[in-house]
Amino acid sequence: MASSHSKSGFFFNGLNELRAFAALAVLFHHIEMLKFKDGIISLFDYKISRYFIENVGKNGVYLFFVLSGFLITFLLLKEKAKTGTILFKNFYLRRIFRIWPLYYIILLISFVIIPLLNQSFAIFSDTSYYFNRLVNEGNYRLTTILLYVSFLPNVALQLGTVLVGCSQSWSVGVEEQFYIIWPFLIYFFSKKKILGVFFGILILFILFNLQSILPIIKFVTSIFPFEFMAIGSIGGFIYFYYKEHIELISNNKYVYLLCILGIIFLLAVPVLGLYIQNVLLAFLFLALIIISVNDSNPLAYRNRVFSFLGKISYGIYMYHSFLMFLIFPIVAKLLPAHENIIIYNVLLYFLLVTSTILISHLSYKYIETYFIKIKDTRFKSI
Repeated sequence: MASSHSKSGFFFNGLNELRAFAALAVLFHHIEMLKFKDGIISLFDYKISRYFIENVGKNGVYLFFVLSGFLITFLLLKEKAKTGTILFKNFYLRRIFRIWPLYYIILLISFVIIPLLNQSFAIFSDTSYYFNRLVNEGNYRLTTILLYVSFLPNVALQLGTVLVGCSQSWSVGVEEQFYIIWPFLIYFFSKKKILGVFFGILILFILFNLQSILPIIKFVTSIFPFEFMAIGSIGGFIYFYYKEHIELISNNKYVYLLCILGIIFLLAVPVLGLYIQNVLLAFLFLALIIISVNDSNPLAYRNRVFSFLGKISYGIYMYHSFLMFLIFPIVAKLLPAHENIIIYNVLLYFLLVTSTILISHLSYKYIETYFIKIKDTRFKSI
């Protein structure tokens, strides 16, 4: 999820643009979802757009998962091929310095700052859905705090605890758990076996999600959706060992066109079961990733604005929920939605998008970059 640009390490062009689309998809989904939950007309109210808006945010997260699987697998295979081993200490410390600082800042905001603001200013009670969550003291019990502090937000969310400001961090927890396991798989399994391991994980998780005799197994696989990382890992393996063959296919404009049209269609139209449709989308995301990282491909999307947004996409993903808590009631006071829904939406989106980008940029520049420099100088990747 976090951008991995490094002056000292390997960097794929094209991935930041995809990160930007994924983060903005989540932001878009959450804005419309909160409008709907608070009784404001949203895309959830229209049959033609309901399926799309219900699933675009989740698939933005799945794009992050596939991307992580692809990138981490490629980099670990590259390190193992070059050095004959994997520097586990460097790998984990690089992840820690990139992910933990912002994660714990968000926890501080969610567990301390938001409740204080809610108690101090009556305006925040005007956003009924958020307010109802805040007044539920059970959401702030010790068990929940320990789950979040221990990087198990996905477990907390699956147990029904929705926290204003940090529930979106469930996916960060999934990625951290993925990072714990994956280096060992690549270290211990040979080239001949590791691809089979990735396919085995993918097939098992799909089967458990579709038909599980024991409910606990389906519950566990829903907490740890590693099948999406496995899809990315399969792509990372194939791209590392068979790059030239893959690029011959990905350079075809018809492959690119089918990929884009397929993503748009599956995001907008329910034709299969939701889970299977999301898995198919993940494979299309993988195809899009492979197309995007090929610098010789004229079809690969490059854009300075989206590259910038992708660089700060971790902040966009993590801060937007807190900014929604702040901005929704302010906009409701300035211009109630029932007076002019069009102007309300313009004002809401303008304030939310610009403030999220601004805060994310400042966070990246003055907080995250400090820790990125540490990881890139002291714990260099190959």
